[in-house]
Amino acid sequence: MSSMDNDKQDNEMKNSVMALVLVMMAAPAVQAEETAVVKDSVKSVVSGVIASGKDALSGLKDGVDDGRQSGSSIDGAIIVTDKDNLVKNVTASVSAIEKVAAQEYKVTLSLRNKTDKIVRLSNLNESKSLMLLDKEGFVSPLKTALVPGDANITIPENAAVRVRYVFADVEDTPAMLRLYGLDIPVPAVVNQ
Repeated sequence: MSSMDNDKQDNEMKNSVMALVLVMMAAPAVQAEETAVVKDSVKSVVSGVIASGKDALSGLKDGVDDGRQSGSSIDGAIIVTDKDNLVKNVTASVSAIEKVAAQEYKVTLSLRNKTDKIVRLSNLNESKSLMLLDKEGFVSPLKTALVPGDANITIPENAAVRVRYVFADVEDTPAMLRLYGLDIPVPAVVNQ
């Protein structure tokens, strides 16, 4: 559906809502049955507007991701936002995990670029991109949400980097770090 079709549909919905509101204001002595019809009509229109808005935002995000992957970045980097591209371009391992407080662990993630181009891991701030799992499969979140500048990791060509993340609310022994759906085994915890 084109953006013009979406705009037309949104305008039609807005006009319908406005007409319903005007009818409700002009007829204060509306019977109970008519009130239910009006309520259901308004509910239907508002539901449609919300669903369209969610679809538009989802499409926007997908478009940004596709554009980042298909277009060349300024520095010519390969952009990674999924498991397939991660496995193809990067070797990932957890080199250390350390208990830093009650139910908090610092994970050292080692990332080795297997290519002769810069590789950039992107969208790490999304909930499915980076998570710590315990031995029972329960997920623990990052202690602090990643700010936009920290949501990307740039790995120079034919080189490696180490990055560290602190995860909170870890109730059992950490077992896996999940990066873009790739499960990376976690070594024994230091300072247990």
